[in-house]
Amino acid sequence: MSIPAATGFSDNESFSVNSENYNGNNTTYDAHESNDFDILTQIIQALDIIYNPLTTNESRIKAQEYCDSIKDHPLSPIYGRYLAHSENNLSPMSRHFGLHLLENAVKFKWNDGTYNNEEKHQIKQAIIELIERGIQDILTEQLFIKEKVAKLFAEVANKEWPLIWNDMDKLLQRLYSESPTTQEIVLFICRYLAEETEIRDSLQCVIVSSNILRIQYPDGLKKESRREDSGNVTIMFGDDPNNEGWLIRWTRSLEQTVGECQNQKRLPNPNMQIILVQEKLTIAILNTLAATLDWVLIRSIAESNIIFILCNCLLIDCYEIRMEAIECLAKIFSRNFQGAEDRAIVFEPLFEKECMDLLYNAYNKIQPAGKEVLLKDDEYTYLKRFTETITDLGVRHICFKNISVMPKQFPKYLELIYIISKHSSNMITSISIEFWHAAMKNNFISKIINEQERLPIMLLELFTERLSILFQPSEHIETPTSYYMNLDFDSQNDYRIFGQILRSTKVIEIIKSVTIMRPIEVFKWMIDRIQITFNVRPNIESLDVDGVLKIDSGFYIKFDAEMILMESVVIGLGKLIKNVDNENGNINDEDRKQILNEMNNLLQMLLEITYEDVLMTHRYLTALEAFEDILQIDSRLLFQVLQKMFTFVTFCPSGHVVSKNPLLPFPIKRLRFGAITTLIKFGVAMPDNLINIYSDIYNYINGIIDKDKHLVTGKEKSSLLEFLISIVYFSKIPLEQKKPLFDSIVCPIINNLQKINVNSIQEFLDNTGFSFLIKMVNEKDGTYAYSEGERISKLNRNITWLLTTILSWLKRTTEYPSKEESNTVMIEASNLWQQYIPSILTITLSFIRMLHQVWNTEIWREFPIEIHSIISLSNEDKAKIIGMSQKSTMIESQHSVDGMIDSLRKWLSSTRIDCYYILGRLPLLGSNFYTALPNVNELLAQSLFENAEWINNIHWKFLLNIVIKPYILNCPTPSIHSSFLPQLLKYIDEKLSKEWNALVIKGVQISTMEEAITLEQSLLEINSDEFEEIFNEKVLRDLTRAYVDLLEPIFGNSVKKGGKITNKGVAVNENNELKEYMLDYMPITEPFLMSLCHLITYKDSVSCIRITRLCAKLLPSLIKQEGLREFVGKELLTSALQALHDGYHKEAHPSIISLITDIYIDLRPISSVPFETFANLLNMDYGKLQKFEVDLSQATESKTRKSIVKKFLERITGVSKGEWFKINTTEQNKSSKKTFVGNYTKPQIGILDVVNDSGQVGLDNLFDE
Repeated sequence: MSIPAATGFSDNESFSVNSENYNGNNTTYDAHESNDFDILTQIIQALDIIYNPLTTNESRIKAQEYCDSIKDHPLSPIYGRYLAHSENNLSPMSRHFGLHLLENAVKFKWNDGTYNNEEKHQIKQAIIELIERGIQDILTEQLFIKEKVAKLFAEVANKEWPLIWNDMDKLLQRLYSESPTTQEIVLFICRYLAEETEIRDSLQCVIVSSNILRIQYPDGLKKESRREDSGNVTIMFGDDPNNEGWLIRWTRSLEQTVGECQNQKRLPNPNMQIILVQEKLTIAILNTLAATLDWVLIRSIAESNIIFILCNCLLIDCYEIRMEAIECLAKIFSRNFQGAEDRAIVFEPLFEKECMDLLYNAYNKIQPAGKEVLLKDDEYTYLKRFTETITDLGVRHICFKNISVMPKQFPKYLELIYIISKHSSNMITSISIEFWHAAMKNNFISKIINEQERLPIMLLELFTERLSILFQPSEHIETPTSYYMNLDFDSQNDYRIFGQILRSTKVIEIIKSVTIMRPIEVFKWMIDRIQITFNVRPNIESLDVDGVLKIDSGFYIKFDAEMILMESVVIGLGKLIKNVDNENGNINDEDRKQILNEMNNLLQMLLEITYEDVLMTHRYLTALEAFEDILQIDSRLLFQVLQKMFTFVTFCPSGHVVSKNPLLPFPIKRLRFGAITTLIKFGVAMPDNLINIYSDIYNYINGIIDKDKHLVTGKEKSSLLEFLISIVYFSKIPLEQKKPLFDSIVCPIINNLQKINVNSIQEFLDNTGFSFLIKMVNEKDGTYAYSEGERISKLNRNITWLLTTILSWLKRTTEYPSKEESNTVMIEASNLWQQYIPSILTITLSFIRMLHQVWNTEIWREFPIEIHSIISLSNEDKAKIIGMSQKSTMIESQHSVDGMIDSLRKWLSSTRIDCYYILGRLPLLGSNFYTALPNVNELLAQSLFENAEWINNIHWKFLLNIVIKPYILNCPTPSIHSSFLPQLLKYIDEKLSKEWNALVIKGVQISTMEEAITLEQSLLEINSDEFEEIFNEKVLRDLTRAYVDLLEPIFGNSVKKGGKITNKGVAVNENNELKEYMLDYMPITEPFLMSLCHLITYKDSVSCIRITRLCAKLLPSLIKQEGLREFVGKELLTSALQALHDGYHKEAHPSIISLITDIYIDLRPISSVPFETFANLLNMDYGKLQKFEVDLSQATESKTRKSIVKKFLERITGVSKGEWFKINTTEQNKSSKKTFVGNYTKPQIGILDVVNDSGQVGLDNLFDE
């Protein structure tokens, strides 16, 4: 027997190759002539070098290469057994490597012909012998050694049990009873086997008792054989009619180990060794149970009485045991049940017997009643898991759909979940509140809760109190809530987001649900509380230096909580009386009238309140929105509400004139704009109420926005007009009545827009301030001509105001309320805007054309160098784009050159984006847009792309997402795209290819999500070359993803039942016709398909994953066309293989494997191209490919097919950059984490590597043995 020799190396270090056994890189070693002990000695020496921190990298690499070569030695299992056996007293690293040699033989060579049946039997016996005599006792042996031995056994079992190795179960039972050491190993083995989904059916037959098997399978067990590596597994195998099953065996052992451990602890002089052994076994049993309880037969859980024993484990003074016990209960509680009978049998100990009391006691043990105990990290982690488990029990097995009988212990469960919900931790509350949310939605359970005399009001008090402690006040008083907040969250911002979500999606919904249960009682209870709130005033400590209430003061947080309570109750009652047939609430006419009267009284009380503090006034203002439903039903106070809001719209400090100083203090600005926002919400929600008093509203607003009165700013004027448009647009009056009202608002704005001249680039530069700025720079004295500067500034502000006004109105009238109404609303919006579309389109395209020309560097040759920064981003802006927080640089004066440059740069940027957004909104108006002007398509292409080379990647991203995507998706006739889409796709594809090639040559900086996060948190110098490179890479990635964003909705499954969908208010038409056209019209098809291939291979995993999934969806359409089959089987498959070979795409490998599998399965029956592609690229002989195809054809399940493809391609599969120099030789688990550092040589450049080099070489002998 001869094998290839390991690579020899010599060094000044202690390891050298024995010259008698090794004669260079290409000699062979004869097992009959050499001493095996010499090889073992060299293995041990090589391992010492690898793990010696002082070793040179070159020596470590050579040592690693030597160790790797031993894996291919036919005698490697023998060496492995010697190295691993404890009797040889070797280091843990040597023993672990020995086990690794055994694992390599079992895992990769068991079925490839390397070993005959006798040799396999010897390997198996060696592993058994290691378990029996080759490991140290339970308290001495290293955990990773024990787990590795157990995994070895499980690997063999997975390949041979039960058909070949049919006495394995009896062997395990014997080992289980021999000693604590072997008992623990058996538990590890069973856990690993339980995690193998393919053998679970057979495993079921030895885990559950024969009694349960007879009940489950009255006709007997099914038996099916399996062919090696075919993917067909044994379904059932169990012949012992008297087998009690492992579940009962483990449960009995658990009871014994826990009992013995507890008994020892009660002794005056406990034996600590016995306690440690029993605790180790207890934890191992619980770990094994956790791996089985989520899939083992339901009735076996009841038979074993495991729930009772697990609940008792929660009372033990050992954190690890309690943690594993709650994990086991969580597995049971998370299961779904087919019938009520199974649920009743399994949960009888909880719902009918004493286990619920045990759970209650378990909570009191860790959190005693009436005593605030602040838990440390581990105990708090346990409490969160306990809460999740108890909540899961209630949500899944109490609030299930067809419940009709209240469990006996349900009151005890309510008591437990209620005291959990009262816990100081907001995280605990957020978990437990899921039960209350489910309970309120369940008719049966909500009725039971409503029948509890005090519980509904107790819930209101509980969650109202929670609102008041949800956020930490600025006073920073240490409280139990803040203590747990610091444990749960790394930053205040993370907690703030959590708190907002908890408040808006959970707490408020519970308050509304309780309100519907008992409307009259809840309303009276709320009124008693809120009247106190109305009369409170802030203390001096709650105010800032300007005398305004601080938003994070304790006073305001409590005030806000009470206002949220009032809003939630009012909204809940509004929904109730608006929908009389509400299933969750019973209300008769008399109660309805009473509530309406009381609500009007409350609203009247609110309208009479006046707060001196601006922040309290703003909060009070937002509370008025809660009365929306009430005002729609009973509008007697509507006009008074509007009057109150209008007083806030024009609210201004004494002596302040808006026109002279439009920069209002922020609290006042927020109050004014908040009032306008509320008006707009009313306009959208109750247009038919407001249309009846429209003329009064119109006249009042016209008086407010009169420029001679100086009452509002330009932005406020625009929003007030939007309020009018909302009333008109959303009202149900006929179109012929809407049109005049709509025109009276829109027409003046469009007329003003048409007055702006943008006929040439020079005229644009003159009017927007370029020429004035150049004059200032050239004159060198910095003299600022105030009148000219103000004229230009006023003109630019006017342009901005007109564009943003039109944009906001377009958004308001094209954000469709629902899928069903979108088509009708779109037609109406299109008719209202029809006469204005040509003007808006012409002016917007003119602006865009001029803005794109501004970035033409030819224009800038004659401009002073001092103003060139106008068309470049500042480093601060770049840092924000990357995600690095930077403080903005302060400009001393807006009238200085620097100030004017900064203002002009910002104005150009905002104007460009506004124009893009307007252009992106117009296609949503339907065919009226596409026919607004002759040759719209050509005009659009010319205006957008005539200066394409000067459009940077940031602006390309905006163009694709904001303009091109809606234009393509909403086009009524796909053929319109024939003139510009081919050129656009080709241009973007070539641009991305060129820039990605350049980036790869330079070196990719952000290859993983971890690196991106690290970058955001780094202190990178923003003036460095590295910063500029990272910025350019980030922008290129964003553009790549924007291109994917463009393609996904066209070819993905974006059309749902009903034909239309809405996406953030943007209607998307059916795209089947567009999809077919783009795949039939070759000038579009060719650049599109090439883009797919390139996007898969770019070193951006996000784009790779998304485009790979898109290709999978698109595959049937591509294969359907005979002319595209060769492309699929060659170019597309090649690109997928290239991406798989690239370690940068490690996280995308599952998607890539799936695509490769689909291509081969779907295309191979009708074409030989995939076969030829594999043969050419992988340098594979036909025999191996044919065997691969046979295995693939016999596999029926998708998962099995992917597994076969993954295994077949594993030698060309790339490894992520982070793994190039790491070899993980142990499994990560809860108790042990250990990584041995070794060496990994990245696959060399081959035909599957994406490089810009014509001299590529194949991956020779990649699959050769």
